[in-house]
Formats: sequence, structure tokens, C-alpha cells
Amino acid sequence: MKYRPKDFYAYYRDCYKLDYKEFEVNNILSHKHSFKWFVSKTEELLSGKLPIIPYFNTKTEELEKEIELFKLEKKLFYGCFFLIGKKESSFSKDKRVCAPLFLFPAEIETINEEKYLKIERDNLIINRAVLTKLEPKESNLTKDNFIQEVSDLLNADYSDFISLKSLFDKYFSNIDTNELLLYPTIWPVSKIRKDLSEKEYSENHFKIIPAAGTVFIKKSESSLRVLNDLSELAKSDAFNSSIQNLINEECTETEFGTSLYKSRLNTDQYKALQNAYRFTNSVIVGPPGTGKTYTITSIVSDAVLNNKSVLVVSKTKQAVEVLRSMLQDDFKLKENLIHTTGRNYKLSLKVKIRKYLSGISARKDFAFKEVVIHKLFNELSQLEEQFEHFVEHELELSDLEFAKGLNLLNKWKRFYLNIRSFNGDKLWQLFNNLDNVLLRLEREISYFTKGKIQSNINNNFRLFRKDISRFLDALEASSFSEYKRLLTEVKQENILKAFPIWLANLSDLNSVLPLEKDLFDLVIIDEATQCDIASALPALYRAKKAIVVGDPNQLRHYSFVSSAQQFSLQEKHGLPEDKILDYRNRSILDFFISKVADQQQVSFLREHFRSTPSLIEFSNKQFYDGQLEVLKSTPRHIASNQLEIVNTEGKRNDRGVNEVEANAVIDKLDSLIKKHNYTPQKPSIGIISPFSKQVAHINKLLKDKYGLEELKMHKILCGSPYNFQGSERDIILLSFAVCDLSHPSAFIHVNKPEVLNVAITRAKSYQVIFKSVADESMNKESLLYQYFKFAEEFSHINGQSPEKDNFQNEVYHELVKLKYDSVHCGYPLAGNMLDVLVTNQNKNYFIDLIGYPGMFKEAFTLERYKTLARTGVKSFPLHYSFWRKDKAAAIKIIKKVIKRRVQS
Repeated sequence: MKYRPKDFYAYYRDCYKLDYKEFEVNNILSHKHSFKWFVSKTEELLSGKLPIIPYFNTKTEELEKEIELFKLEKKLFYGCFFLIGKKESSFSKDKRVCAPLFLFPAEIETINEEKYLKIERDNLIINRAVLTKLEPKESNLTKDNFIQEVSDLLNADYSDFISLKSLFDKYFSNIDTNELLLYPTIWPVSKIRKDLSEKEYSENHFKIIPAAGTVFIKKSESSLRVLNDLSELAKSDAFNSSIQNLINEECTETEFGTSLYKSRLNTDQYKALQNAYRFTNSVIVGPPGTGKTYTITSIVSDAVLNNKSVLVVSKTKQAVEVLRSMLQDDFKLKENLIHTTGRNYKLSLKVKIRKYLSGISARKDFAFKEVVIHKLFNELSQLEEQFEHFVEHELELSDLEFAKGLNLLNKWKRFYLNIRSFNGDKLWQLFNNLDNVLLRLEREISYFTKGKIQSNINNNFRLFRKDISRFLDALEASSFSEYKRLLTEVKQENILKAFPIWLANLSDLNSVLPLEKDLFDLVIIDEATQCDIASALPALYRAKKAIVVGDPNQLRHYSFVSSAQQFSLQEKHGLPEDKILDYRNRSILDFFISKVADQQQVSFLREHFRSTPSLIEFSNKQFYDGQLEVLKSTPRHIASNQLEIVNTEGKRNDRGVNEVEANAVIDKLDSLIKKHNYTPQKPSIGIISPFSKQVAHINKLLKDKYGLEELKMHKILCGSPYNFQGSERDIILLSFAVCDLSHPSAFIHVNKPEVLNVAITRAKSYQVIFKSVADESMNKESLLYQYFKFAEEFSHINGQSPEKDNFQNEVYHELVKLKYDSVHCGYPLAGNMLDVLVTNQNKNYFIDLIGYPGMFKEAFTLERYKTLARTGVKSFPLHYSFWRKDKAAAIKIIKKVIKRRVQS
């Protein structure tokens, strides 16, 4: 083994520590906190007197806009118990310290047009930066011990201010705590200001006062909880199975049978599901819009169906929320998952446990359904085999029909095949039966999986009732230490049998799950491109098998650790030079891609579901070697252009802002909002710029011009590609901001492949590109120049269609006589060239011509028919021998099939 676990984990702990930024609020009275608000008389939220309180912040309307516009970067917090005093040797003029010791995420609610405030009492954050100002009374009374004790106290009873005062008195020497005796009566902000201005505070001496209020601040990117987990791992003598397998570049393969979800997934998605069982580690590369979320949730559901536990994590709450929504809404797994990033998740968990322990759970007789499903799978297999045999005979007949100089045996063979193919209906009947069986199978699988999962849960509750009951005792413990003590008596893996799906942010794992090796059967890390290696290690340690999901052509995490610092840490921990130790530049996705031993462990998702060719084709060719199959490319999808270029004469000023272009963006947004004023379904709209200064300027314009209702109605978000990775909008407005006079460094940034790729692939239906730079001012080889040229010149019609063969020509003319809306021959769609595509009453039909010599002779595979079905195209085959023998009968069936499908 190359690495000792202790050295490996300690190295990544130290890298993460260099990147770690303490969450801190030092002076809430500072001008930079423009939305601050203080409670004036009595504290009622933390003390538990009221679940919500009136919110009399005079800037509420403006604040709500800020919350909506900056929801990915900033958060509203409710702070309690303030430390006040003066800074020691501060270079700033304002030496005041007025900092909340405890912070809770807060939300504004509107009830009968009045504003109220509520808080997440379970999500306490301690303002550790403030604690650095306090001096311990004794060396053994560490701040970490204080944090442990105060967390324990607050978890037990937020109103126990006497014990809180005693704790501060016990631990710290330079603090006056007498004012805490007034709680829940609190200091208003006027009293705080007066005290700080009139009273002489000696340096390094502080007072803790009962005060409460809100502050709107930037979220912390790093997490002390991750650091704590990494510190524990640095004491470990062994890797878990997943990490050991990766580091040793081993590939142990397990046999895998089949899955009920096979009929629901395309080939690449199903391979990803198989890999979850076959390999200890696997990778899913999911380019934009390729059904990555559906693939993950299918794997999760299948694992639970097989009585496995799954941990799903990501670095962003946004990604976790998308997965939760699909698992609950599409897979109906709400009762079986624990969403730890949600508000009051422990309360929800306790309710679920009590329900099961009380015997309140549905009983379903699903055993007979499993028999039905197996019968349907067998029937489907037989039909597929019959269909393939029929096609083989038809192609063999074609070869014999058009061959010259046949011997006697081949002539007899041709005669025999002609007799067999005379029944022209047979192929159509087979295909129709296949359709019907697939529909029945889908219904039965949906019913069965729900019942089977529920049965698994019920059985597990019965088998592991003692552990689950003890776990409930722990959740209801009166103190944090009691909670921890009771947990030691619980076999955690048995809890996971009852609640098999856990969703969490990587930064929260330490607070919701024990750091136990191989605890889960499987961990899935979503948006792994954005996740640094150190943050992922605690999640990987907790599972036997791992899947990472991401796209190497998208943005990676940003690190402040220098290459020199990395090298120094590698030497310190006695580690060899290895690219997997490149914490600064490599994501956990890069780590896996470089270390999995077999290419079979990597799945690449090809089918692009999100947008139309004009919106994805540049990225497809530039970054994915043309491998993506764009499903939204039927005549309806390409009837109008989805790309628009708006040329402006804007200039990017010294502050990095292109005001003319920004105003043009707002004008366009205005016209889009007015256009959809009276449409019931409002499109979501995003504004992207590669430059933070341009983003900040446009956000200011948005805040000044639009009300909260308009911002929410269209889900308007303005941000950089970093903000939009993993997100999508119906309409995207792209402000590149660069002009003829822009510094070369600006062009270097815009032309970064991962920046451009994310920026131009967020739109689902329409994209407006704002351009302020002349073509001659750009490098002709640059990505930005090529993208502008692509947008200006793109056409859905790429050259001439292939020349029609005789069979195709005959079918085409007969279909034209039937006066369908449109008939296309040799139509490109989803990476295929369709023989004949008929559009009628907004429905699309593919007629697969089989058996006539030429490029359209072969039949599509059944898998291809399923792919086309996912685009909304109904397929059916037409074999040449039937057309030649009874054209009228064939046309009659075509009319019947199209008419029947339209009516349905």
C-alpha cells in the first residue's frame, strides 16, 4: 500500500484547514450590515414562547428582494446573546464589538400581508470567532470543551439562562455576565449603542448581554464539522473498503442479475445502475441535461428495493433538494428518506419512528404482483425474440429478392420466405403487443416496488425494534451528552434498515451521522466536480461502495491553497508525489476517474433531454466530441430559433461593469415579463455573466426595478456560472460584458472551457446572448469567438437530406396524399437518421422502413425505439415485402395506427 491511512487523512485535513474560513460576525452595528434589526423588549423565539414573532424591520421589502436574488450566497440569521466591548489594537476607526454568540437560520413569512419571523432552532451555529476574544480561566478549560457544554445546554433548554451564565463564568475571566439575569427581557439597540459610546471599556474586557436580532450575511463555504471528521480519520489505522479499493487501483467485480428498473432506463443509465452492484467504486459522467438526477434516484430506489441503505450527499443544498424532490414526488419514497438538510428533520424523524412503533403502517399484499411481473418480463422477452427473428427473415428475403444468379437452393429459400412474410400484419401485431406489455409492466412495477419497499421497512422494524426504540430515546434525550450516550447503545446499521435513504450536505454529516466505517451499503456524491477531495472523504468512509456523479467539463471547487503549501504538507506527512494528492486542482470526480481500474466502471450519459440542438450543439461538438444525442429535435422543437444575439455598443469600464449591456439585459427581461403577463405558466428566467462585478451591477438594477412578486414569479436569478452549475432556467440571458478595449485577462477568463460550457448550457427553451465586442477584436481560435459565430450561423437544416430510395419515395408520396401536417424523409433526431417522420396534430410518428437495399434497409433496435419514445416519437416498422405485395393493406394500417394514436 502506498499510503498509511493516518498520513493520508492528516494531509487532507491540513489542506482543508488552510482553506477553512471561520464563520464570523464581529460587529452587527457596522454599516456593512445594512439590513440589521433588533428585538426591542422581550425575546420570544429562542425561549420558545412563540413559534413566530412580528417582524418590524423597516427594510423588509428590500431585504426580501436581497434574499431572493442572493439565496445561493447569503442567508438571514437570528442572533442571540451579544458580546459587546472594544477591539484590541484594531486598525479600523470603529473599534466596537457587538457580536451575537449564537446564530440560527431565519425566514420571513407573510401572513395576511403582515411580516413574521421564524427560526430553525435545531440548526444552532456558534460564532466561534467571537470566542477567540475570551480568555480561559484555566488551561484545561478549552474553548472546544465550552462549545460542547454550551451546545449540550442549548439543546436541552434554550431558556436556562442561569446555567448559561454559570458556564461563561466557569470558563472565561474577561467577561461580565450579570446582564444575563435580565433574560428574556433584552437590551434594545438604542441601549447597546449608548453603552458602547458612553462607557469606557478596557481593552480585552467584554460584557455579554441579553439581546436578539437579525443579520443578513454571506454563507460559509467551509465547515468545522468536516474538519472534525477529518481530524478523527487522521487517527485511523485503516481505510474503508471504498478508499482502499481506489488507492490500490483494484477492481473487484460482483455478479449482477437484473433490475425491475431496466425497462425505465436507457442503456447508459442502466449500465450506471448495474455498476452500483458490480463494482466497489463507479463513476457517472453526466453532461448537462442528460437525466443525471433521474439516474441517481433510480439507483437509490433500486437499492432500497433490495434492502440496501444509501447515503446521498452533495456540497450544495440545491443539488440535495432536487434529488429529494424527485425521490418524494416521482418515486413516492417520502416515508423512507431522511432529509437532514431540511428544517426540523429530527422532529420529522421522531414522528416517523413513533408511527411505526405504534403499528401505524400500511400492509400490502404484493407477492402475487411479483409473479405477474416475472410473467410479463418473460412475455416481453419472447416478443422481442419473435420480433428480431421476423426482422432477420425480412432482411434475408431482401438479400435474396435483389440478388442475381441465385442457385436452386436459394430460390427455394426465397420462395419459402415469401410465403412466411405474406402475413403482413404479423410484424405490426408483434410491435403493438410489445407496446402493450411495456405499458402493463410499467404499471405493475410501480405498484410492486412501492409495496416491496414498504414490506422491507415493516420487516426491519420488527427485526430491529429494540435498536429503533432506543434510537428514539436518544432523539428525545434532554441533553446532548445523554443523546451521545444512548447512541452508543444503538447499532446504527439497524437504524438504516428502517430508514434506508439519507440525504445530507457534506458539511452537515458530522452533526447527523456517526463517523462509522462502512456504515451504509452505498454512498452517492452528486455534483462531484464541485467537491474537493477532503470534503468527500468522511462521506466515502461511511459506506462500503461509492458512486461519484459529475462532469469533468464543468467548474471545479475553488481553493486558496498554493502548490507550495501542498508540497510542504506532502513532505510533512511523508507522502509521495501523486496527482491524487493535488487538493488544489482536483475534485473528487477527478480522483475517481484517475483511480478506477477498469473503464467499465465509468458510465457516460448520452441522451440529452433538456434543450434543443441550437442550445446544446456547440457544447456537444466542442466538449463532448459530438457524443450527446439531442432528444428535443422534432419538427415542433426546431420550428423556431432558440438563440438570439443582441449587439450593443457597450464598454466595460474600470470597475468591470458594462452598463450599456446591463441595461440591454434589463430591457430584454422587461419585454419577456410583459410578453408572459397573461400566460398561466410563467417561464423561469436566469441572467448569467462570467464577471462578479457585472453580476452585482445587474442585481442592483433588478432590485431597483422589480418587486418581490415578479422576481419570485419568474424565479429570476442573476449570478455567475458558479452560481448556476447544477441549475437550469427556461430562458437564459447571457451578458459576456467584454468589449473591444477589455484587458486580455478578461478574455482569458471567459474562454475557460468549464466557464463557457456551464454558462451556455443552462437554458431549456431560449437563450439571448448580449455581445459588445467586434469579431475583429477577438482571437479567431478562441472559444468565445467560435460560440458567437455558431450562434449567428446555426441552422437546424445541415445540408441536404439523403436521396430517397424507391421504397422510401413510394411511401412518402402516399403519405403526402393523406394530408398529414408534415412528412420528412431522412430526418436527423437523437443521433439517428429516421427513414420517414410524420407529424400530425402535434404528434410525431417514425416509420421504420425495412428490407429495401440502401442506407435505410436495416431495422432500428428495440432500444432505439424506446429512445425515440422518450422524445415523444411513436415508432412502427414497415417491411418492404408487405408493401410490395399489398400496398393498400399497408396504407390502411398506417392510417389506422396514426389515427388511433392521435385519439388516445
